[in-house]
Amino acid sequence: MPDFERGKLILATASCVAVGCLMYLDGETEVVVGNPSEVAFGRAPAFDGMLETPSHTVVISTVELETVLQAAVPNVRTRIRIWVNHPTEPDKIGIGLD
Repeated sequence: MPDFERGKLILATASCVAVGCLMYLDGETEVVVGNPSEVAFGRAPAFDGMLETPSHTVVISTVELETVLQAAVPNVRTRIRIWVNHPTEPDKIGIGLD
C-alpha cells in the first residue's frame, strides 16, 4: 500500500493504486473497470500511470482488503487511468485498463 499523504485523493506505488472515495456514512461509491473509452468521464483522468501486474490480474478491493472487482489483463505491466467525479470524495470512479 502507498504511504498516506494528507490531501491526496490518489496514491500509487509500482504495484498498488489507492483511491479515496465517498465517506461510507454518506453513501456508496460506484466503481467501474474497463476500456478507457467506456469508463472515462469526458475529461482528463485524475491519474495516469503504469501498474505492475505479474499475475495478469488487477484486483479492486476495499481498505479492508475485500475484493470488489477483478479484471484480467494481458501484460505484466498495465497502463491504468482513473477518473473521478469529485476531487475529494468521489461517489463514481472509472478505472480504465490498457
